[in-house]
Amino acid sequence: MTDVLQHIEVADGRVWLLRSGIDYFAGDLTDEEKELAWATAMAPVADLFNQKVEGVAWRTKPSWYIVAKNDHTVHPDLERFAAERMGATTYEFETSHVPMVSRPDLVLDVIRTAANAVQEPLARV
Repeated sequence: MTDVLQHIEVADGRVWLLRSGIDYFAGDLTDEEKELAWATAMAPVADLFNQKVEGVAWRTKPSWYIVAKNDHTVHPDLERFAAERMGATTYEFETSHVPMVSRPDLVLDVIRTAANAVQEPLARV
Protein backbone atom coordinates (compact mmCIF):
# COMPACT_ATOMS: atom_id res chain seq x y z
CA MET A 1 0.00 0.00 0.00
CA THR A 2 1.27 3.49 -0.79
CA ASP A 3 0.58 6.80 0.91
CA VAL A 4 -1.49 8.18 -1.96
CA LEU A 5 -4.19 5.55 -1.43
CA GLN A 6 -5.36 7.43 1.66
CA HIS A 7 -6.06 10.41 -0.61
CA ILE A 8 -8.25 8.98 -3.36
CA GLU A 9 -11.95 8.63 -3.97
CA VAL A 10 -13.57 6.05 -6.21
CA ALA A 11 -16.63 7.49 -7.95
CA ASP A 12 -18.31 7.00 -11.32
CA GLY A 13 -16.04 4.02 -12.04
CA ARG A 14 -12.90 6.15 -11.75
CA VAL A 15 -10.16 6.74 -9.18
CA TRP A 16 -9.96 10.43 -8.30
CA LEU A 17 -6.97 11.96 -6.56
CA LEU A 18 -8.09 14.27 -3.78
CA ARG A 19 -6.30 17.59 -3.52
CA SER A 20 -4.80 16.39 -0.22
CA GLY A 21 -2.91 13.68 -2.10
CA ILE A 22 -0.99 15.76 -4.60
CA ASP A 23 2.19 15.76 -2.47
CA TYR A 24 2.20 11.96 -2.60
CA PHE A 25 1.69 11.96 -6.36
CA ALA A 26 4.01 14.80 -7.36
CA GLY A 27 5.94 15.81 -4.26
CA ASP A 28 8.96 17.15 -6.13
CA LEU A 29 7.05 19.74 -8.16
CA THR A 30 6.56 23.39 -7.30
CA ASP A 31 3.24 24.36 -5.72
CA GLU A 32 2.10 25.81 -9.04
CA GLU A 33 3.07 22.65 -10.93
CA LYS A 34 1.32 20.48 -8.32
CA GLU A 35 -1.87 22.47 -8.73
CA LEU A 36 -1.74 22.07 -12.51
CA ALA A 37 -0.98 18.35 -12.18
CA TRP A 38 -3.89 17.85 -9.80
CA ALA A 39 -6.32 19.82 -11.97
CA THR A 40 -5.39 17.99 -15.18
CA ALA A 41 -4.61 14.47 -13.96
CA MET A 42 -6.40 11.63 -15.67
CA ALA A 43 -8.64 9.58 -13.40
CA PRO A 44 -7.94 5.92 -14.18
CA VAL A 45 -10.71 3.35 -14.26
CA ALA A 46 -11.33 1.73 -10.89
CA ASP A 47 -10.56 -1.81 -12.12
CA LEU A 48 -7.25 -0.81 -13.71
CA PHE A 49 -5.22 -3.44 -11.87
CA ASN A 50 -7.67 -6.24 -12.65
CA GLN A 51 -7.51 -5.80 -16.41
CA LYS A 52 -5.73 -8.35 -18.59
CA VAL A 53 -3.78 -6.97 -21.53
CA GLU A 54 -2.91 -9.30 -24.39
CA GLY A 55 0.17 -8.94 -26.55
CA VAL A 56 2.24 -6.67 -24.32
CA ALA A 57 5.25 -5.31 -26.21
CA TRP A 58 7.78 -5.94 -23.43
CA ARG A 59 7.49 -9.69 -23.98
CA THR A 60 9.11 -9.40 -27.41
CA LYS A 61 10.82 -5.99 -27.54
CA PRO A 62 13.61 -4.36 -25.56
CA SER A 63 12.32 -2.22 -22.71
CA TRP A 64 13.56 0.59 -20.49
CA TYR A 65 12.13 1.50 -17.11
CA ILE A 66 12.48 4.38 -14.68
CA VAL A 67 12.06 3.58 -11.00
CA ALA A 68 10.99 6.69 -9.13
CA LYS A 69 12.69 6.14 -5.77
CA ASN A 70 10.50 8.72 -3.98
CA ASP A 71 7.25 7.49 -5.51
CA HIS A 72 4.35 7.40 -3.05
CA THR A 73 1.83 6.40 -5.73
CA VAL A 74 3.38 3.15 -6.99
CA HIS A 75 5.80 1.65 -4.51
CA PRO A 76 9.38 1.64 -5.87
CA ASP A 77 9.72 -2.07 -4.98
CA LEU A 78 6.73 -2.80 -7.24
CA GLU A 79 8.34 -0.72 -9.98
CA ARG A 80 11.57 -2.71 -9.57
CA PHE A 81 9.62 -5.97 -9.74
CA ALA A 82 7.87 -4.88 -12.94
CA ALA A 83 11.14 -3.76 -14.52
CA GLU A 84 12.85 -7.04 -13.65
CA ARG A 85 9.91 -9.06 -14.97
CA MET A 86 10.14 -7.13 -18.22
CA GLY A 87 13.88 -7.65 -18.45
CA ALA A 88 14.10 -3.89 -18.79
CA THR A 89 17.17 -1.73 -18.68
CA THR A 90 16.40 0.07 -15.45
CA TYR A 91 17.28 3.51 -14.15
CA GLU A 92 16.54 4.75 -10.64
CA PHE A 93 16.05 8.42 -9.91
CA GLU A 94 15.23 10.40 -6.75
CA THR A 95 11.86 11.55 -8.10
CA SER A 96 8.16 11.37 -7.40
CA HIS A 97 5.65 9.53 -9.59
CA VAL A 98 6.08 12.12 -12.33
CA PRO A 99 9.77 12.27 -13.33
CA MET A 100 8.72 13.33 -16.81
CA VAL A 101 7.59 16.62 -15.25
CA SER A 102 10.04 17.05 -12.37
CA ARG A 103 13.15 15.80 -14.20
CA PRO A 104 12.49 15.79 -17.94
CA ASP A 105 16.26 15.95 -18.55
CA LEU A 106 16.71 12.50 -17.00
CA VAL A 107 13.72 11.04 -18.81
CA LEU A 108 14.94 12.41 -22.14
CA ASP A 109 18.37 10.84 -21.54
CA VAL A 110 16.70 7.45 -21.01
CA ILE A 111 14.58 7.90 -24.15
CA ARG A 112 17.64 8.86 -26.19
CA THR A 113 19.57 5.89 -24.83
CA ALA A 114 16.71 3.54 -25.72
CA ALA A 115 16.34 5.02 -29.21
CA ASN A 116 20.06 4.69 -29.87
CA ALA A 117 20.09 1.11 -28.59
CA VAL A 118 17.38 -0.03 -30.99
CA GLN A 119 18.87 1.90 -33.92
CA GLU A 120 22.34 0.33 -33.60
CA PRO A 121 21.27 -3.15 -34.81
CA LEU A 122 19.49 -1.53 -37.78
CA ALA A 123 22.63 0.39 -38.75
CA ARG A 124 24.55 -2.89 -39.09
CA VAL A 125 22.09 -4.40 -41.58
